[in-house]
Formats: sequence, structure tokens, C-alpha cells
Amino acid sequence: MARNAGQTPAGSRSGSANRSKPPTMRQVAAKAGVSVKTVSRVMNRDPAVKESTRESVLEAARALGYRPNAPARALVTGRSKTLGLLISDIENYFFAGLVRGVQTAAEERDYSLLLCNTDENPDTEIRSVDLLLGHMVDGLVMSSSRLQDDQVSRVADSVGMVLINRFHPDPRVLTTSIDAEAVNLAAEHLIALGHRSIGYIGGPMRSRAAWLREEGCRKVLAKHKMREPLVATGFPVSIEGGYSAMNWLLDVDSGITGVVCWNDMLAIGAMRAVQARGLRIPDDVSIVGFDDIHFSAHANPPLTTVSVPIHRLGYEAAILLIDATEAEGAPIKSRSTVQCHLVTRGSTGPVSQ
Repeated sequence: MARNAGQTPAGSRSGSANRSKPPTMRQVAAKAGVSVKTVSRVMNRDPAVKESTRESVLEAARALGYRPNAPARALVTGRSKTLGLLISDIENYFFAGLVRGVQTAAEERDYSLLLCNTDENPDTEIRSVDLLLGHMVDGLVMSSSRLQDDQVSRVADSVGMVLINRFHPDPRVLTTSIDAEAVNLAAEHLIALGHRSIGYIGGPMRSRAAWLREEGCRKVLAKHKMREPLVATGFPVSIEGGYSAMNWLLDVDSGITGVVCWNDMLAIGAMRAVQARGLRIPDDVSIVGFDDIHFSAHANPPLTTVSVPIHRLGYEAAILLIDATEAEGAPIKSRSTVQCHLVTRGSTGPVSQ
């Protein structure tokens, strides 16, 4: 009798049941002519395995399409060879370089990377931490963390971690940061150009790094016996936020001649606001950014900024974490620092007389 369209013959399999099962470690061992234990040692990168044996096993695995079961390996070895990375704003160009730096280090050391974006929301950050711990990551790199100190310590109870640009009193929490003096370079530059009425456009209100950078600007001005900067905070950390913040500064004090910004995106927005008012950069207002993202050199005019080696910052954080993970009780470095420098471009100039 003819079958209806789509009818499956008796005894046949359809859908997922028809898919072949993935190859097993036992099959790899049989093809390579070694024991299952030897295959396991190769997959776990045991340095004691002879190179010829390693190549034979890897060739057999490639031929069969075998892939190690990462969760199972983690249960056996206690390591997943995976890092978790949490960033606060995936639309911020700074984090693109940071992610690449972490990924470069991870790949060099045969680690995988899982990325979570938290949108600067502490609740989202906690959920992301739980998600990554569920995937049995060996450690966490956390950039612009919005968690409180006690929350960070609770995370450190479960896994090794590195904070970027934030020091923590818990000795288990490692830190990679830019050098402390970097926050002073922008203000010192404007003062050297003769500016005495300076504004500051701040970063995320819940960010300790933003608060410290603002304090650094205040201290530089105080050292030169100048009045405190007029500070614009609470605006979105974006080009649009910089535009609004700059307009607010000029509405409050139209005599401002120099502005320091938390990052380059805010600075580019600030330049647009100045130009929209018919003012000239740098003749009427000089603006300095921070980070030196790729677009800064292509702004109009090109942006003077504190150049942060962003890729290096991420790379150092990952290496610090991996070294701690693999230390097995040996002494470890708890902090690493990267140096910054000022890049002078067309957005700053001497104050007009």
C-alpha cells in the first residue's frame, strides 16, 4: 500500500534519532592504537605525553570529528579551561579593545572565553556571574563592576577573579589597572596651555573609577590653586550624553575654556555641542578625552586624549587570572599596572587672550 507523503517506513528513524552519535574517546583510542587513558592525557594537555603519541591521538580525533566534553573534563580535572568576562556596556568602543585583549591571552594559554554584557546594572551582573559559574568557568574578569565590596567578596568565595581599574580590600581579588597618574594628564595639559576656567564631564555615577578620575582632576586644579572644576555628571556615557553635558556646562558658565571628559565618546559629543553653538575648537574651547579609541583620531578636529593601552589592559587581566588559576599554591602576583600617555591633537590649544 502506498504511503502518505511524509510517512516514515516501519523500522526507520527520523529527525534527531537519525543523527549519528558523536564519536567517543574509546573510538579515538582504538583508531590511534592507544589506551583511553592516553587519549584523556592528550586531551588534558599532559606535557608528559610523547609528541609522536600526541600527534597520533589528535590526528585520530580530527579524522573522527571528536570533540572533548568540556563539562565532563571539568568534573574530572577540576578545570574547564574557560574564563568568564563581564563588561558593562557592549556599545562602548573601549570594551571592544578590552575583549580582544582578554581573548588574545586566553587563546595563547588554550582557554576559551564566555562574554556577558551587564548594561551597568548590578542585578544583571549578579545573574551573569551565576550564569558563568553554572558553566564552570575557571575564573572571572570583571570590568566596570557595579557590585558592592561584600558582593565581590562573595563571588571570590566561589571562583578566582580579576577586577579592572578597581582595587578591592579582599586579598583574593586581583586587580589590573591603569597607572594612577594617568588621571592627571588631561588637566595638567589644559593648565599648561593657560586654561583657568575648566569643566569636567563625568562617567557613570555608580563607577568608582569615574569618581576617582573626577577626584584626580580636582586635586590637580587644587595643586595649582585654581577653583574646582564645574562638573557635569549623570548624563549617559555616550556621544549624545557628551553633547547634553557640554550644553549644560556652557549654560551654567559660558566662560569655560577647557573641558576634561571621562572618556572619548563624551568628548566627541562635547565637541559637537561646542560647534553647534558657533564656537571654535580649540580657539574658544579646548577639550580632552580619555581612552584614545580608534575614532578619536578621526574626529573633527582630531581629539586630544589620554591614551590607554586598552588591548594590553585586557591581556594583562587575563594573564593575571590564568597564572593565579594555574599556580596550585605557588606565590602569585596580585596586581598589574599598564602605563598611559597623553596624545596631543587638534582639540586643544592655548587659551585665547
